This record gives sequence, C-alpha cells and structure tokens, in this order.
Amino acid sequence: MLKHLFISKVRISILDVYMSNIDAAFHVRALVRMLEEEINAVRRELINLESAGILKSKKEGNRVVYRVNKQCPILWDLRAIFYKESNVGKAILNVTKDIEGIEVIVLTHNFIKGKHEEPTDIDFLFVGTMKIKELMTAVGQLEKDLDRNLRFSAIRKEDFDFARKKKEAFLMNILENDKIILFGQIADLL
Repeated sequence: MLKHLFISKVRISILDVYMSNIDAAFHVRALVRMLEEEINAVRRELINLESAGILKSKKEGNRVVYRVNKQCPILWDLRAIFYKESNVGKAILNVTKDIEGIEVIVLTHNFIKGKHEEPTDIDFLFVGTMKIKELMTAVGQLEKDLDRNLRFSAIRKEDFDFARKKKEAFLMNILENDKIILFGQIADLL
C-alpha cells in the first residue's frame, strides 16, 4: 500500500527506519549503508522530509544528523500507518480480523519497547464486545508467530469510559504513554 501512496522507494525506506524508532538519529552515510541506496537519493529524500516537517537536522561535528521532528502534527498518524504495514502489524491485524466486536486495538508503550517494567504492564488493550475465548486463541497464535509472551487486557467500551473517568492508574498508564492505535480511532477512546 505504501508504495502506492509514496512515489519514492527511498523515502519509504527512510520513513520506515525512523517510524520504527522515533528516537533514532542518523547521518546521511549511515542511512546509505543501512538502506544500500545511492547517497544523492538518500540526501534528496532527507531534505524533502525535513521540508515536510517530518524530520529535523542538526550539525554535530562535521556531520548533519537527522532526527524525527516530534512536533510534526502528522507524526503519530504516519507512525501508525507504517506500523500497520510492518510484518508485526500485519500479523496482529490478520489474527484479529475475524473476531467480531473489536472496536479498538491499542499497542502499548510496553509492546513497542518490548519490555514490561511493572507486573501490571500489558502489550495490547482491546476495546469492544469481543469473545474472550476467541481473543485468547488469537493472542496465543500471535505469541507463536512473534516468539514472545504477550500480555493483554480486554474491556467493554462502557467499562473503558468508566475507568477513564475514574482515572484508573492501569488505564492512565496506557493512555498517557506512547501507543499506536492499530485498529479503530483515538476518538473511540476519548
């Protein structure tokens, strides 16, 4: 899908690198080596992405280093698009596509970073009226596909709204940290 939205293969590759690690910083030659692309093509696309406000550059020593501009108004939307197109995103969407009642799937900060700091940390939050048995089967399949243990929580929309109004710590931890809305809309959570 992305190759139909974006004209440049190099631009897609560069965005993919930055969207999968928004804290990363690279200079031109590092990206050239990583992507195995021509230096002029990489340089041109970095300039284009900076002009679009997605990246920002800073001179460090004798190099120009590019980072994600976290003030970019479309950054989180763009990141979600790239994540949905990743192998992991496609795997998650594939195993959950036939489960009726899922309104929103949130990938939490813990899933993105690949670590749990607290015993209550989860990887996914499912909002809707889905059948838990089907969801457990799907998550079990994901654990096999991704070769990692996964933690999830499923909550009905009305219970989600109640927990949000009560500012329950479990839910606030998810909402206030980095997250990707893999399915549904953020408006469904607010």
